[in-house]
Amino acid sequence: MRLRYSSMVFGVAVCLATLVLLYQVLSLPGETISPGEQKEILSLESRLHRLESNIQSNQHTISEIKALVKQLSKSSARANSILGTQFGAGPNKFSRNGIGSVGLEGSQGQAGRGGVSGLRHINNLTHASVMADDCVFAVTAPPPTDVQMEKVYELLKFDNPDGGAWKQGWDIEYSPVQWTPERKLRVFVMPHSHNDPGWIKTLDQYYHDQTRHILDHMAEKLPLDERRKFIWSEISYLSMWWEKQPETVREKVRRLVERGQLEIVTGGWVMTDEANTHYFAILEQMMEGHEWLKLNVGVKPNNGWANDPFGLSSTLAYLLKRMGLENMVIQRAHYSIKKHLAKERSLEFRWRQDWDPGTTTEILAQLMPFYSYDVPHTCGPDPKVCCQFDFGRLPGSGITCPWRVPPQPINEHNVHSRAMLLLDQYRRKAQLFRTNTLLVPLGDDFRYARAEEWDQQFTNYQRLFDYFNSHSDLHVEAQFGTLADYFRALREETEGGTGGTEEQPFFPSLSGDFFTYADRNDHYWSGYYTSRPFYKSMDRLLEGYLRGAEVIFSLALASQNAPGNSPPAGMAEPLMARLVAARRNLALFQHHDGITGTAKDHVMTDYALRLVRSVDDCQHIIQQSAHYLLSIDQRAYKGSPETVYYELGEKFTEHTQPPSRMVLGLQEGVVVTAVVYNSIPHRRVQLLTVRTSSPYVQIAGPKDTPIPCQIDPVLLKWGEAASTMYDVTFLVDIPGLSLASYNIHAMNPDKLKKDLVTYGQVLVSGHNTPSFPSVFTVEELKGDEPILLEGGQLTATFGSHGLLQSVVSQGRQMNVKLEFIKYGVKKHRETSGAYLFLPDKEAEVVPGSGDGMIVVKGPLRSSLTTQHKYVLHSVYLANSPGVDGLSLEVHNVVDVTPERNIELGMRLSSDVDNGGTFYTDLNGFQIIKRVRHDKLPLQGNYYPVASQAFIQDQQSRLSLLSAQPVGGSSLKAGQLEVMMDRRLSQDDNRGLGQGVLDNVPTPNVFRVLLEPRLFPKESSAGQGMPPAFPSLLSHATSHFLLYPLYLLLPTDKTGAVQPHWNITGELPCDVHLVTLRTMLQFPHSTIPLAKETPSTSQSSIHSPSPLNSLILHRLGFDCAFKSPGLSCSTNGGKVRLSDLFPSVFGERVHQMSLSMLYEGVDMTKSYTLSLQPMEIYALQLSRS
Repeated sequence: MRLRYSSMVFGVAVCLATLVLLYQVLSLPGETISPGEQKEILSLESRLHRLESNIQSNQHTISEIKALVKQLSKSSARANSILGTQFGAGPNKFSRNGIGSVGLEGSQGQAGRGGVSGLRHINNLTHASVMADDCVFAVTAPPPTDVQMEKVYELLKFDNPDGGAWKQGWDIEYSPVQWTPERKLRVFVMPHSHNDPGWIKTLDQYYHDQTRHILDHMAEKLPLDERRKFIWSEISYLSMWWEKQPETVREKVRRLVERGQLEIVTGGWVMTDEANTHYFAILEQMMEGHEWLKLNVGVKPNNGWANDPFGLSSTLAYLLKRMGLENMVIQRAHYSIKKHLAKERSLEFRWRQDWDPGTTTEILAQLMPFYSYDVPHTCGPDPKVCCQFDFGRLPGSGITCPWRVPPQPINEHNVHSRAMLLLDQYRRKAQLFRTNTLLVPLGDDFRYARAEEWDQQFTNYQRLFDYFNSHSDLHVEAQFGTLADYFRALREETEGGTGGTEEQPFFPSLSGDFFTYADRNDHYWSGYYTSRPFYKSMDRLLEGYLRGAEVIFSLALASQNAPGNSPPAGMAEPLMARLVAARRNLALFQHHDGITGTAKDHVMTDYALRLVRSVDDCQHIIQQSAHYLLSIDQRAYKGSPETVYYELGEKFTEHTQPPSRMVLGLQEGVVVTAVVYNSIPHRRVQLLTVRTSSPYVQIAGPKDTPIPCQIDPVLLKWGEAASTMYDVTFLVDIPGLSLASYNIHAMNPDKLKKDLVTYGQVLVSGHNTPSFPSVFTVEELKGDEPILLEGGQLTATFGSHGLLQSVVSQGRQMNVKLEFIKYGVKKHRETSGAYLFLPDKEAEVVPGSGDGMIVVKGPLRSSLTTQHKYVLHSVYLANSPGVDGLSLEVHNVVDVTPERNIELGMRLSSDVDNGGTFYTDLNGFQIIKRVRHDKLPLQGNYYPVASQAFIQDQQSRLSLLSAQPVGGSSLKAGQLEVMMDRRLSQDDNRGLGQGVLDNVPTPNVFRVLLEPRLFPKESSAGQGMPPAFPSLLSHATSHFLLYPLYLLLPTDKTGAVQPHWNITGELPCDVHLVTLRTMLQFPHSTIPLAKETPSTSQSSIHSPSPLNSLILHRLGFDCAFKSPGLSCSTNGGKVRLSDLFPSVFGERVHQMSLSMLYEGVDMTKSYTLSLQPMEIYALQLSRS
């Protein structure tokens, strides 16, 4: 194709001119815009409009260029779809001619730097340096999809008329002549068994009682007939069973997989929940499952299967796509959504991310149309008929059909009538889809545990298939099949001439998610967003520790392999065994009856004990790795893998209590050196608190540089202050990926330097205030005047009951009223339980308490604590130049144990004019717009909040960031509310068989962030508006909550160490290091040898390989807000690993799919990566 040279030059010139003008607009100062500046902007806009007209006149030329580029890129389309948007914008994915190392404006923090003299630097606020081009992504509307879930919600009435046999649908009709010899109905019946890794029983109980028998029979029964098929999902169970098998059975299973009789679907350690989970933990459990499959079975999953999670997140679709999966099947979506998509014949769609500027994130998905995934609801619309073809329910099996018409064994006398009855259901179901290829799952929870069921299902169905396939006049082909068989046939049909063209694909594109799920009536499953919040909080705590352990362990191993070093004998394997155990325990809890809080009490206890044990393991790995990295001579290191060199700053003592802060015991005249670990690749300047046994301390950084500190009392509970514990707070400055030391001097009180040590001023009111140690000055709060607390960047006003009333942030004042609310339950037979939220009415405000207040004021931080009914409530303001000084930290210790049938929440009411629109995150990965609909009940307007929610208008944004997953909503303009705990006396008839009465006092930690806009927000009423993104400050604040600095306190085993260690490199502001994970290998082979029995020691099984997986996420962010408190910069997503890791890891680097199964581009560390916004990248590093 020839292009006219002049046209190309003109088109390029126009594009360049547009970019220059756009740069000028986006580079305007971040202050209030004056009328003169507004006039200038209008002038620029006018010129841009003229340029747009010129661009349109050259549209033909541009289209030709695009067509040429598309033609050139077709050869790499498959790789790009798996590995993500290519790193660079051109055909070369990586450029040797990079921009050099990432330059951070302002001074770089040195390892262990503690330099503050007095308090004069506290308000020395820095801002991130943001390139104008990096702001374009968040203001660019992606191309619209055919189906937008937001618009579907606007369209539907959400009524529930009786549909007849298909209660939530309609009477499906069809014409038998629509099928012909050339257009046969192809039916794939897919046997499956859904095995929950904990629900009514624990993981081990289920495995012993049922799952091991299912897998035993699978290995025995499938080889008897090559036409038999089966799918399996939960790798946690498969790995347990595999360990018990001889090599002959293992090899038999591998052959079943190779022949396509057994398909491993999704391949995660569990079938993850999709509402409460964070994408870090989802990745961890997927990587654990895929790594196990790679090492043991040698298979790469290609199809996703999510038949039971209670609502579906588009984050999962993205992650599966980038892991290399091509198709997925989902089930639990709102019954009205199912009916609507069924009527449109859009139950199969190309699921695309809201923010995708192209189509590279699309994955083909099928939403199952009916009520459930059990056999009565999978063969067709009439469950009474379908149940008759569940041959596991034959008389004598112990399972019956609720419709009282049992299955019949198929024989030569009834095969015709039974086959025609079943075919009628297949044909009716087929009317809901666009093809003649039909998937019919055949299974249920823990099915196929009896050998008889395998025989009954396979033998009777094969007789039906033989009848179908031998009667050509029926125009049907039926067989057993896996998801791979089904999607292969589906693609053959759609790509065989009837599937449309590339420009008009056969299946519609869809964007959005499938929350909140309702299975019938007004039964919305929004209760589990909050159920068992103590364990949800424990999950996030472990995630932080596991990520921190992964990173520092990998860096320690890499340092051992540095030139001149040699790994200490016997160190790596025991720590790797602990790490693998922690990975698997966290992965297990991501199960859709784990983190959801929807399992029996004793099962939740089993999960909790595993989580606590894994927190301890991760802490051990962190302190072991830190001790090695800080050792004086790593080449001569002689450590022991079981020795405790440091105690972490907190420790679990009970699985039903929050971790206790460790107290640093001090003796006068003794200096204790504490170590601070920063696990993220960005400099952190923030306040840090150490709990000590003495109030007479001074803090010094490296080289004994004095650092001012504030000493505050410790409140053990309302009415009781500690007499021998004190919180010492000081400012730290820690480079990214580093260890830094701070010296804590126990002093004689007479020798304290008053300019370096300040005691918090205590003000109290009420009748039940505690006695405080004598070092603190205590005064009475008088009158009903509002209480004012000030930080460096914030001012907060509180009312007479100690609840927030208003905030001043970044020069913007706003009324922000905090209150506690409670819901009751419907007085019906079916009401709120572990899954369902069915409130009796709107929330009641919990009256303010008269127990009083405790206010502590000081130069570094100020706090207010008050005891309310159900809640010990504290708010902290930090006088810090870091991100912790820009938001209010809210601590609520919630105790609802005295009550029954109560749901307790926290509400913020503000001046933000958000109308009915609010925003919640999906899995901590992306933000999705929500709209409050009056046609939905209150509980239908509740959504999962995995890490943050916000409301906004043209002037401001108010965000609530959470350290734990919760449910939340905006039920009125200006409001944000989240649920904190729920205590329910009854079961909600969803199978659990109990209420939620195992509540314990539970910490809920939030940050309230108010951000003024730099310029007014455009109206969202128009078409094609871009999705929403957090600000850089919001991202950093979330990371502050989830990935805190870790404090390491020395023991008598510590010995002489260096004062600091760091990697020297950092990443741009908008690039997050998700994890740096040491990969696993079996000794001497990638596949376990026959002699490796379950008695093989864990240390030999869990050997670290020389490979590491580095996962990077380029964050999408909104430039309409300032980025204070940050000292980093953005640079177009450019990353060079030789700058980040100059002295560790080898030169060889591979781009990989997200779970490390598919290999992409080879490169070296010196290549400059150009990461695209919102994309997650996986890179394989070698330690040698």
